[in-house]
Amino acid sequence: MLSTYGLLKLVHVVSVIVWIGGVSALWVVAIRLGRGGEHAALARVLPIATRYGQTIAGPASILVLVTGIAMMIVGHLGSPLWVRLGFIGILVHFVFGATLIRRNFMTLGRLSTTSPPDDARLAVILRRTTLTNWIYLLLMVSVIAVMVLKPTA
Repeated sequence: MLSTYGLLKLVHVVSVIVWIGGVSALWVVAIRLGRGGEHAALARVLPIATRYGQTIAGPASILVLVTGIAMMIVGHLGSPLWVRLGFIGILVHFVFGATLIRRNFMTLGRLSTTSPPDDARLAVILRRTTLTNWIYLLLMVSVIAVMVLKPTA
């Protein structure tokens, strides 16, 4: 029989997959379209990616936080190092996503619709977006690794 903790953990893990997997896939598509000079396609994909972030990924990240807190309570976990690092990770996500990532994609959206296209500026924002996204993804994968491996030091 499925316990409350088990159900919370299932929702927690599925929410991480929806959040991180979805935004990663959309980033790759957007960046590839931009690098390939597919400005019209990029301009059509970015609003879809934004809507996904606002309606699916954002709520999934909040669900990760809520189920994590609930698992701490139900499982009587206290606040070991791995739990504290998870909270730091979710805080980094909210700050990073609301500032750098959002700003980069808004600029990318504006540049993808300018006529004639400013290829030099678009190349700069694509490089910055790629770097920002890799840093974000590496941070999130680090948090996932901490949650799975549960260091106790």
